[in-house]
Amino acid sequence: MLALPPAGQPGGVSTPRLWSTALSPDPRVLLAPDEPWLLLHAFPLGSAIFSRLVPALLGCGRRVLLADLPGLGASPVPSEEPTMDVVGDAVAAVLDAHEVEAAHVLGISTGGYAALEVTRTRPDRVAGLVLASTTPWRIEPDEPDVRRETARTVERDGSTASLADVPEAALGPTAHREQPDLVDLVAGLVAAADPAGVAWIARAIAARHDTADVVAAFPREVHLLFGAEDRDTPPARAEQIAALRPSGAPTRVTVLPATGHLTVLERPREVAESLLG
Repeated sequence: MLALPPAGQPGGVSTPRLWSTALSPDPRVLLAPDEPWLLLHAFPLGSAIFSRLVPALLGCGRRVLLADLPGLGASPVPSEEPTMDVVGDAVAAVLDAHEVEAAHVLGISTGGYAALEVTRTRPDRVAGLVLASTTPWRIEPDEPDVRRETARTVERDGSTASLADVPEAALGPTAHREQPDLVDLVAGLVAAADPAGVAWIARAIAARHDTADVVAAFPREVHLLFGAEDRDTPPARAEQIAALRPSGAPTRVTVLPATGHLTVLERPREVAESLLG
């Protein structure tokens, strides 16, 4: 797996809002596309879930931007009230910090909410949109009352112990059976998460907008990427989202077999092929 640079190290940028990093292809690649890939991760994890996907994208000559969402990974807990508006502003600030006019944005799970928020407020900054294992509606697995209770619990406990079942839900049965190291990776990210940051982002999720209209209105390609073994956002959700798109609007649906919720971690090569195909 790729070892991503931590905040404060070469390649890492600590803006007032988020930690982020920009990664470039091998210098032997003479020309990389102007628009990089911005990868936005799932709750309550961090950009480390892309550690297997990034090398595949770099190897194909694509530039990559990674960011830890507010309160997660190496990013600080915001002082503002928790909303997806704040998250979207923070993500847009990453593009500014790296002097990127527009990026192809992939958001997985909660990262999809952030991607949709940026698309809602700054559609010109989004060259293409990949919604992975996510939904534009305020429904399961992130119903507002559930996430508010998550916030209260981690604050009360002062730890993320109540989220110990995340690896079980986030990884498909095939990954549990064939890639047990991924279970340990996800469990470690959950255990290392800052309870205050988890509570903040959980409340932001609870306060998010319904963004079905954003999906419908986005004029460029929307790629829906789901795992066949995903129990939280099953593949049928992809077809429901695709139905929001007007006739003729550029839309793709990819369902990866033997894959759970964390497609980018479980099947990085297949994900890269679907993104660049």
